Amino acid sequence: MSKTNTIGFSFKVENITLQTVDDTLRTTISFVTKDIIEQINQKLKDQNFKVDESSLRSKYTDDQLYIEGFAVEIKEPKTVGFMSVR
Repeated sequence: MSKTNTIGFSFKVENITLQTVDDTLRTTISFVTKDIIEQINQKLKDQNFKVDESSLRSKYTDDQLYIEGFAVEIKEPKTVGFMSVR
Protein backbone atom coordinates (compact mmCIF):
# COMPACT_ATOMS: atom_id res chain seq x y z
CA MET A 1 0.00 0.00 0.00
CA SER A 2 1.43 3.36 -0.97
CA LYS A 3 1.46 6.40 1.27
CA THR A 4 -0.74 9.33 0.26
CA ASN A 5 -0.23 12.94 1.27
CA THR A 6 -3.42 14.59 2.52
CA ILE A 7 -4.43 18.17 3.32
CA GLY A 8 -7.56 19.52 4.96
CA PHE A 9 -9.63 22.39 3.57
CA SER A 10 -12.60 24.60 4.32
CA PHE A 11 -14.21 26.30 1.31
CA LYS A 12 -16.63 29.22 1.63
CA VAL A 13 -19.35 28.72 -0.97
CA GLU A 14 -20.09 32.24 -2.17
CA ASN A 15 -23.74 33.35 -2.36
CA ILE A 16 -25.09 30.21 -0.65
CA THR A 17 -26.68 31.30 2.62
CA LEU A 18 -29.62 30.12 4.68
CA GLN A 19 -32.85 32.08 4.22
CA THR A 20 -35.83 31.82 6.56
CA VAL A 21 -38.90 30.04 5.18
CA ASP A 22 -40.84 29.94 8.44
CA ASP A 23 -40.20 29.54 12.17
CA THR A 24 -38.94 25.99 11.76
CA LEU A 25 -37.21 25.96 8.36
CA ARG A 26 -34.36 27.76 6.63
CA THR A 27 -33.12 26.82 3.15
CA THR A 28 -30.54 27.86 0.56
CA ILE A 29 -30.96 28.48 -3.13
CA SER A 30 -30.43 25.48 -5.36
CA PHE A 31 -26.81 24.63 -6.24
CA VAL A 32 -24.84 21.87 -7.97
CA THR A 33 -22.41 20.10 -5.67
CA LYS A 34 -20.19 18.88 -8.55
CA ASP A 35 -19.66 22.50 -9.64
CA ILE A 36 -18.48 23.41 -6.15
CA ILE A 37 -16.12 20.42 -6.06
CA GLU A 38 -14.72 21.51 -9.43
CA GLN A 39 -14.08 25.03 -8.05
CA ILE A 40 -12.19 23.55 -5.10
CA ASN A 41 -10.20 21.24 -7.38
CA GLN A 42 -9.18 24.21 -9.55
CA LYS A 43 -7.86 26.04 -6.49
CA LEU A 44 -5.98 22.96 -5.24
CA LYS A 45 -4.55 22.02 -8.65
CA ASP A 46 -1.50 24.29 -8.25
CA GLN A 47 -0.61 22.40 -5.08
CA ASN A 48 -1.09 19.06 -6.91
CA PHE A 49 -4.10 17.99 -4.79
CA LYS A 50 -7.71 17.02 -5.52
CA VAL A 51 -10.82 16.66 -3.35
CA ASP A 52 -11.49 13.32 -1.67
CA GLU A 53 -15.26 13.36 -2.21
CA SER A 54 -15.89 10.72 0.45
CA SER A 55 -14.59 13.13 3.12
CA LEU A 56 -16.89 16.08 2.34
CA ARG A 57 -19.17 17.58 4.95
CA SER A 58 -21.26 20.74 4.97
CA LYS A 59 -21.12 23.34 7.70
CA TYR A 60 -23.04 26.58 8.22
CA THR A 61 -21.38 29.45 10.05
CA ASP A 62 -23.47 32.59 10.48
CA ASP A 63 -25.87 31.16 7.83
CA GLN A 64 -23.00 30.90 5.27
CA LEU A 65 -22.33 27.48 3.67
CA TYR A 66 -18.83 26.02 3.97
CA ILE A 67 -17.72 22.72 2.47
CA GLU A 68 -15.01 20.99 4.49
CA GLY A 69 -13.02 17.87 3.89
CA PHE A 70 -9.73 16.44 2.80
CA ALA A 71 -7.79 16.54 -0.44
CA VAL A 72 -5.30 13.94 -1.58
CA GLU A 73 -2.15 14.38 -3.60
CA ILE A 74 -2.53 13.71 -7.32
CA LYS A 75 -0.33 10.77 -8.21
CA GLU A 76 0.73 10.49 -11.81
CA PRO A 77 0.43 6.92 -13.05
CA LYS A 78 3.75 5.24 -13.51
CA THR A 79 4.37 3.99 -17.00
CA VAL A 80 6.84 1.42 -18.13
CA GLY A 81 8.43 1.95 -21.50
CA PHE A 82 10.43 -0.48 -23.56
CA MET A 83 13.16 0.41 -25.97
CA SER A 84 14.15 -1.89 -28.71
CA VAL A 85 17.08 -1.68 -31.08
CA ARG A 86 16.84 -3.07 -34.60
